[in-house]
Amino acid sequence: MARPTRTVVDDTLSAPGQSGLRWVARLTETYAWLSGVAFTVHLLFVASGPAGLVIAALVPVVLGSWWLRPKRDSRLVAVVEGVIAHGAVFVLPNPQPVITFLFAVTVRRAVRGDAERFPVKAVPALLGYLSGFAVWITVTPVVVTGPLVVSVVMPLVGLVVAAAALHETVRAARLVEDAHRTVEAVVRASPVGLVLLDAEGTPRLHNDRARDLLAWSSEEPGRVPCPHGPDIASCGHGCRTADDAVEVDVTRADGTTAVLAVHAVPIEHVSEQHTLVTALDVSKRREWEDALRSRAERDELTGLAGRAHFLHLVDEALLAGESVGLLVIDLDGFKEVNDAEGHEAGDWYLVSAAERISRAVGPVATAARLGGDEFAVLAPGHDVRDSARLATRVLSELARPLTGLGHETVIRASVGIAVSSPGAGTADLLRDGDTAMYAAKREGGGRIRLFRPEMGERVLARQRDKADLRTAVTDGHLVLHYQPIVDLATSAATGAEALVRWQRPGHGLLGPGEFIGLAEETGLIVPLGNKVLAGACEQAMRWREQGRALSVTVNVSTRQLSAPAFLPSLDRVLKTTNLPPERLTIEVTESVWADGAAMRGLMEVRETGVRVALDDFGTGYSSLSYLQRYPFDVVKIDKSFTGALADTGRTAGVVRCIIDLAEVLGAHTVAEGIETQAQADWLRNAGCAYAQGYLFGRPDLPENWDAQPSVIR
Repeated sequence: MARPTRTVVDDTLSAPGQSGLRWVARLTETYAWLSGVAFTVHLLFVASGPAGLVIAALVPVVLGSWWLRPKRDSRLVAVVEGVIAHGAVFVLPNPQPVITFLFAVTVRRAVRGDAERFPVKAVPALLGYLSGFAVWITVTPVVVTGPLVVSVVMPLVGLVVAAAALHETVRAARLVEDAHRTVEAVVRASPVGLVLLDAEGTPRLHNDRARDLLAWSSEEPGRVPCPHGPDIASCGHGCRTADDAVEVDVTRADGTTAVLAVHAVPIEHVSEQHTLVTALDVSKRREWEDALRSRAERDELTGLAGRAHFLHLVDEALLAGESVGLLVIDLDGFKEVNDAEGHEAGDWYLVSAAERISRAVGPVATAARLGGDEFAVLAPGHDVRDSARLATRVLSELARPLTGLGHETVIRASVGIAVSSPGAGTADLLRDGDTAMYAAKREGGGRIRLFRPEMGERVLARQRDKADLRTAVTDGHLVLHYQPIVDLATSAATGAEALVRWQRPGHGLLGPGEFIGLAEETGLIVPLGNKVLAGACEQAMRWREQGRALSVTVNVSTRQLSAPAFLPSLDRVLKTTNLPPERLTIEVTESVWADGAAMRGLMEVRETGVRVALDDFGTGYSSLSYLQRYPFDVVKIDKSFTGALADTGRTAGVVRCIIDLAEVLGAHTVAEGIETQAQADWLRNAGCAYAQGYLFGRPDLPENWDAQPSVIR
């Protein structure tokens, strides 16, 4: 049969032995009253003379104080007791009854455990008795008093010792009781559930908080669970002796669940073994931890796996030893969508792409967003063929028409495939997937490429090229050559176009076609362009100081022009070099019309007085509406038209139209790629104002311009 349990908040915790002390107090009180009544009767019938009657009358005064004020004890009563003990020695034939009275009053005070009562107020009675007995034995023969002294004094000594011991025992018991009451108050007010279990796991004590947390019924407490079963006391997995708390899920009566941190501490007793269990509700903490874990594992925008969690999953898949397929997916043209439609549209575009990628891979693989517009898919157990099929499904799903931007669009992407090989790590697999993806992007995008070792070699070479170009930009390995722009009417040079060259160690002098694309890809185009702009303006001022009235033309990329710092940089260069703004021409291609930020920057540049030239007109996004809306100072005729002037009359007609159109719009024309005098003559007759090409001079260092055929000093 299970022993009854006590709920701390319902019953008062009693100190050990308190029930026994209560019985001792009752017996002592009863003995004191009986002794007092018996002493009174003895005085009435045995005491001699009127003094006996007076003393007998004083004893009921003491008893009355016990009755009227049981919890208080005045000093007057103590003095009366001393008078009774002193006088009774003289009126009674034997002092033994006085000792009985002393026992009653002294032990009664001792059992109260009150320092204010004992021993101070017990002293008058003892002194009264001793003083009376001392006088008594002086007038009594020795033969009579000798044995009597021994029989009287020894019980009196025993009385003192016993009373003192009883008093200290009661006081210690009350201190223990006070401590237990304090503990009870603390346990009752504790927000932590507390349970004391016996060796069988049965709750012996608990507070209401524990009952609420553990979802026990109000009639009878249950067991304390652990992660391994319904009883922590009998758990074989070390929950009872663990240093840290264990977490358990508890279902309440209303169906809701809570997470408890349960900590069990063994308490060794002499008689039996107990376990103290603390229970704390950590549901909120679990929610916060789950939320933080989810944020760490999931991409906040798309809901796909985040980069760190994805790499962890790749680690685990590789450790499993099976073949692992990895797709690296980069959206083509996302920057244009983001710039043209805004960041909210860009986010929507990314979310749509994520949904489609996730739908395409299904449950067989894990999709993740690595950052920006780059995604990845982990496909455990997939070989090359399986991975290629998966990549095809992804591209097909992305290619379905997408609406939501106010027009129909299609998501294009470049996909790189890498399949694990023995000994390959996560970094190797991701690098190979990236390499294959960039190969697909370089080939025009919207396609799938499988990683091959030779791709890695090309990537390493590309990385070396990037590092060398970065060094060239910072260390001054870039040089400027200038090609003259001449007035066809006079054949005099009126300006020069600055063309950058890279003096690369071990490779010679490289033209812009060999590294401008790399500069665009790495973002070095901005610092590179700034250096070219500053160098060209400084050269224009040197020519001016030499008496040459030459303007300078500088090519500026769309990316450089759209950078917020371009206009302040241009203004700083003009102020530093003191070059008049009209002596500088910024040359852009028609691709600038597709970039809103670049067009805004271009119009701001034109407002400063710097001239603007449209390069390679007719080869890109040519539009009369653009020319009308965004005026240019110079329109440059591409060499693909001027080089074919003698081949077909249609080309000559197109060139004539461009010249006439520029004149209508108030712009000058510059024909590029002029190599023969016949071309120059035709263009002059057609009304073209300026030209440049090998006929007038090749791009060269400014100090070599003395040999140029059409340069006026």
